Amino acid sequence: MNKQALQSIASLLIRRVFKWVILCVVCISSLQAWLNYRAIEENFELTVNDVAHAHLPLLSVAIWDIEAQTIQKQISLMLKNPSIAYVSIKASTGQQFTGGNINHLSGGQHMVFDIPAPADARMSIGKVEFVVDKTVLRKELLRSFVIVIIEVVVLSVFIFVAVVAILRRDLERPMRELADFVKNLQANQLSSKLELRRKPGNGYNEIDLVVDGFHTMQDSLQKHIANQDALVAERTSQLEAAMKSLKQLSITDSLTACYNRLLFNERMPAEIQRAVRYQRHLSLVFCDIDFFKKVNDEYGHAIGDHVLLAFAQSLAEELRIDVDWVVRYGGEEFILVLPETNLQAAWEVAERIRQQVAQHLFIRMQDGSMLRVTASFGVAELQAADTMESLVQRADEWLYFAKSHGRNQVQPIIDSTSQL
Repeated sequence: MNKQALQSIASLLIRRVFKWVILCVVCISSLQAWLNYRAIEENFELTVNDVAHAHLPLLSVAIWDIEAQTIQKQISLMLKNPSIAYVSIKASTGQQFTGGNINHLSGGQHMVFDIPAPADARMSIGKVEFVVDKTVLRKELLRSFVIVIIEVVVLSVFIFVAVVAILRRDLERPMRELADFVKNLQANQLSSKLELRRKPGNGYNEIDLVVDGFHTMQDSLQKHIANQDALVAERTSQLEAAMKSLKQLSITDSLTACYNRLLFNERMPAEIQRAVRYQRHLSLVFCDIDFFKKVNDEYGHAIGDHVLLAFAQSLAEELRIDVDWVVRYGGEEFILVLPETNLQAAWEVAERIRQQVAQHLFIRMQDGSMLRVTASFGVAELQAADTMESLVQRADEWLYFAKSHGRNQVQPIIDSTSQL
């Protein structure tokens, strides 16, 4: 459980909202007021400068030509600008021309410009003085203040909406999720994890305290359940492995890794039923290692086991994977089960194995000599009236026939034009 100091969520939210309100109001109001003040000042200066530069050339000509009426006309035009309350023109000859409200002389802002001579701009022939109307300036400032007030109101509305959103996100939503979780909690869902959609950085508060309590309880339950599940899974896995091992031992010959007679008796009836049902061929090849008893008697059972293992490998090399299968039927006797195989094809398989064994299966003895191994084969194909016993018996009879007629051969002998 988290050990941080407990903080009131209400206090946290109030402080956060208060800080944002003060920060937004101060920053935006100050910035807006400063910008408005600068804009008004610059606007008045630009206005007066524009008026001055627009009328100075005409005033220069009028003063040079001493045209009083034209000068007064220019003064009237300049006074039409609401920013200018009073105009005074003093010529270098001593003449003075005025216009506007004289009451603004003491309270207004004064701006003086030289009037250049028409022929030589470097020579001054008089001065024009403008008095800015402070009333217009105050109106502009008042308008700016109203705008700022409106902006603050809009900002306050925005902050109110933000506060509502924050409360819903940080308080209402997690509390509702917590209530729904508790309400819908069932006995079979005690290990379901309580997860609230909350952003990090909110501090450790009452909601976190409750959530941590649930997590502690759920972790304990989850560990208990996990331990029980792991124990059951381990026992199940061990049992399955033992059953698989026992099953494999029960159907497999430990020396040659071929199937044993038990599996043959279980699986062969199904092979026969499948062949009869779908009218497919099925053949058996009964194999016997020639003079195997003599090998055991003269060279010992270790050499005999080596011969059996090598012979089983020779048989496996000729089998089709996942189709044919080989069984150690007893002692040195093996049976090849060849589904989808007629008598001719089964004879060819047996003949290939016989040749492979006769030509390549040699066991090197300790004295350096080589023990040559041969085998005899009896082949039989499933007939309509056959049972497992009759099919095996027929293959065994052909094997006996091969052994009694010289060994190292496949019986019955089949050519390409006849089939027994």
